[in-house]
Amino acid sequence: MEANGYVAALDIGTSEIKLVVGELLGGTLNILAEGCAPSAGVKRGAVVDIDKTVQAIKQAVEHAEAALGDQVRSVYVAIEGEHIQIAPCHGIASVKREDQEITDADVIEVINSAQVMRLPDEMSVIDVIPSSFTVDQQTGVVDPRGMLGYRLEMHGKMVTGSKTILHSIRRSIERAGLKLDGFVLGNLALGMSAASVDEIDLGIGLIDIGHEKTTVSVFYRGDLVYSYILPVGGDHMTRDLVYKLNCKYQDAKVAKEEYGLALEEMADATEGFSFTNINGEVAYEPQAEISYVLEARIEEMFTLVLNRVQKVGVPALSGGYLLCGGAAALPGIQELATRVMGQKTRLYQPSSIGVRHPKYATAVGVLKYVLMSDHHVSKQNLEKPEEREVVSSTTKTDRQPDAGDEYDSTERESKNGFGRLMEKLFGV
Repeated sequence: MEANGYVAALDIGTSEIKLVVGELLGGTLNILAEGCAPSAGVKRGAVVDIDKTVQAIKQAVEHAEAALGDQVRSVYVAIEGEHIQIAPCHGIASVKREDQEITDADVIEVINSAQVMRLPDEMSVIDVIPSSFTVDQQTGVVDPRGMLGYRLEMHGKMVTGSKTILHSIRRSIERAGLKLDGFVLGNLALGMSAASVDEIDLGIGLIDIGHEKTTVSVFYRGDLVYSYILPVGGDHMTRDLVYKLNCKYQDAKVAKEEYGLALEEMADATEGFSFTNINGEVAYEPQAEISYVLEARIEEMFTLVLNRVQKVGVPALSGGYLLCGGAAALPGIQELATRVMGQKTRLYQPSSIGVRHPKYATAVGVLKYVLMSDHHVSKQNLEKPEEREVVSSTTKTDRQPDAGDEYDSTERESKNGFGRLMEKLFGV
């Protein structure tokens, strides 16, 4: 894809597989094509049936190629799920040039050096995310290139994931006839593309409501400081209606998507859903009753999210909350979130024509993250994780940041996340 001047991003979800192709023109993201297909081989971010996943990927690619008028050859893939772990990392390298001027090669070497850690056998390094650099005794450096020094250090985070899950995703992509350009942490890319620099600096929460899970991310002082997977999503809302209406799953899905509201008070007394229940009887359910069930589930979900975020230790989320994901398209959900969270909440959906739906947020976020940060250029010389010696174990993402890692004093001075950092380092 890179040879043609555009990049493709793939979001392998439990409900649907989304593919977005785009390019960067004059600093503006231009979406060229999108493809979407039902997903039957994925559960909570993990491929459980490679054959079905391959067919879904092929179908999404065919849709995108029809609009693009060209072949999609390679993709970046959004990666997330309960298997993902994030831990602080630290790299050290000596400056090689005789004149002691720091170059791109030195930056790449110090990022590579951070990967020399012993990991559990079942885990693999996905990415190293720099937060700041230290040149000799000068800390908090954002872009060390061009500076003079003898010792270069990098402070950041290492993202690791299950070898089994990563291998299944990689094999699915390869069998679909595509080349894997790399994995990108989905919630990081989404946050960096959906929120402003000021929001990420002051504090903002990202709530990505998927089919079977909800990913909760907290950004503060320009960095991703907390991530948690809540095992509740749009599927749970649908199943609540299955029991309430005593109907088939597909009928409950139609009731939710065509008549459902996140707030019962918004319901129209003249609206309702006619269906045949599980006993073969013709039934009718008012919109108010459908919305009552949905509101109860969503209110519970936001309450769980709020309880988690309050334990993170961030003083305040001045930027409020961002909602995205397929299930976030339910009318009234923004108002309910604001009511429960007690802070301003807005619904994020890509603005480009063809992908103006919250379900495309992650794929578009990865695309923008890659293009804006020039990630596909800046990371291409990094050593592959499997070439690295694989020593201390990583820390799961569902914990509160400690005083010595995410909030390290050197990281506090960094005002930019990885995307904007790498844009400054390697962007042209």
